[in-house]
Amino acid sequence: MKNIENYIKFCNKFKRYKTPKLKFKELDERYQYLYRKLYNISEVDINKASFFIFMSCFFVSFSFSLLFTTFNVLIIILYSIIISLVFSYRFNSVIYKDIFKNESQLNSILYIIKIDFSLIQKTAEGYSDKCLNFIKLIKEYNFPISDYFKTIFKRIHEGNSPEKELFELKTPSTDFDNYINILLINKFEIYDFDNFTESSLESQFKIYLRQIQSKISILFFIGLFFPIGLCFLILFQLINMFFLLFFIPFFLFSLNLLFKKFLRNQNYLVGLINDFSGKERIKFKEFLMFLRSFASNLKSNISPEIAFLKSYNQNKSLITVLKKPLKEDISYLLNFSYSFNEIIKLLKSELKSWRYTIILDAISKYIEKNAYYSSDKILEILATIYNHQRLERKLENILKGEKFKIFFFIFLLPIIIGAISGFFPFFTIMMNNLDLVGSFVNIFFQYSSNLYSIGIIILVLISTISITSNYFLKIIYYDRKFPIIFSSNIIFILTFLISSINITNFF
Repeated sequence: MKNIENYIKFCNKFKRYKTPKLKFKELDERYQYLYRKLYNISEVDINKASFFIFMSCFFVSFSFSLLFTTFNVLIIILYSIIISLVFSYRFNSVIYKDIFKNESQLNSILYIIKIDFSLIQKTAEGYSDKCLNFIKLIKEYNFPISDYFKTIFKRIHEGNSPEKELFELKTPSTDFDNYINILLINKFEIYDFDNFTESSLESQFKIYLRQIQSKISILFFIGLFFPIGLCFLILFQLINMFFLLFFIPFFLFSLNLLFKKFLRNQNYLVGLINDFSGKERIKFKEFLMFLRSFASNLKSNISPEIAFLKSYNQNKSLITVLKKPLKEDISYLLNFSYSFNEIIKLLKSELKSWRYTIILDAISKYIEKNAYYSSDKILEILATIYNHQRLERKLENILKGEKFKIFFFIFLLPIIIGAISGFFPFFTIMMNNLDLVGSFVNIFFQYSSNLYSIGIIILVLISTISITSNYFLKIIYYDRKFPIIFSSNIIFILTFLISSINITNFF
């Protein structure tokens, strides 16, 4: 949050200046309102600051390239513009991304809010103010919009109408605003929850599934052809040693940026596990199995403590990863050391994940309101999670289909780079035996090849192969990366030695 505050202060410094603007996005009225209401900043000031960032990055990139490369000036201008556009675009999108992040977080918990409020509707007294109950419910949650609902609650005590406050409300989440509008239209009466099963998060994830193969292809292209292109730049000595070493962090930054932008799933679906590691998958599966048993036992109209203990005894032979934390919680219950709510808090701290926190917080609220009806509400949460897991299985199948291609490219890349880099001794022989002073070829040979320079070149190429292999393996969430990356590097060294020895013997 502090970074956002510093960002806003920086952009607001351009408010009083008539400077050029660099605009990347056409914001609709909703986003313009959120910029002003939530962040107290204008889109125009951000565009002014973006132009300043663009010019600063262009000057640094252009000056740096003139000093440390021998590229044509037009080429330097071209890639300096591209780099500057990337940095200024990321700068321009800070507030937009923060709103999108808050929207995703709010959407991720929205279906739990719907279930929670449906329980309130079912158990509340007939004369209670349901609109006020909804406002109280949201202000008790722990997400950014809760603070605004606390402000609304204060205004209501000052005499404002709850319905009017909600009618004028706009949040980062369109889904949440639509939900409030439907409640206002229905006067906060009970409605069919099934009408809201398809959320925008689920729609976004389905789009992500359709795009992911194209995005993987782009990462393949960059990961393969950047190192190969670097080989030719080294071969013709178009870059000096300093720029060559600078290429490693630049390449790492580029692949990391592409991976985050294209392939890292930043969806906030609660039922979706972002990595396919066996332990995390088993833990979540055991957790859902325990919750289903807990909901079934609550239906028997017994206390939450007994239902918790009974669920553990029914499933302890099937539980492995969660056995230790659950066993400790059971011992606290049996010793009357903690209440049920304290056990839930303890379990949240032991599981250490926002996914478990959201679910356990919801269950704690449900049981506090009505333990018997909580059974149905827990089952509704589980039904939504199982729907998310069906989407996850589609993603897993797509990534499994890319597995062969990924391993093929990981072992093909070092062979290609090793074969090309094996020509370095050939160019060294040319330099030592041809008198090219004043000729065009001298433009390329700006430093003599020796063991020191060859060592740096090999180090850079090994680094690029390792970086590429690492991100390729990240695509399929492959855990045992070191043996694969090490094998790929060995293949490169062997190919380089074979290629260079054969070229040297030929001459």
